[in-house]
Amino acid sequence: MGTKGASSGDEHNAFSRRSRRMLAWGRGELKKIKRGFWKRQRKAAKADRGM
Repeated sequence: MGTKGASSGDEHNAFSRRSRRMLAWGRGELKKIKRGFWKRQRKAAKADRGM
């Protein structure tokens, strides 16, 4: 998972290769989880820059 600090168990499983293969994901579910994670990251980065 590297430096990605996931806040929920679903996010942790979505970014973990092993968990991703062991679990059955619905259509578009992984994309939705990852999109939300990166959206929060961008929002936090924007807040850190003071914009």
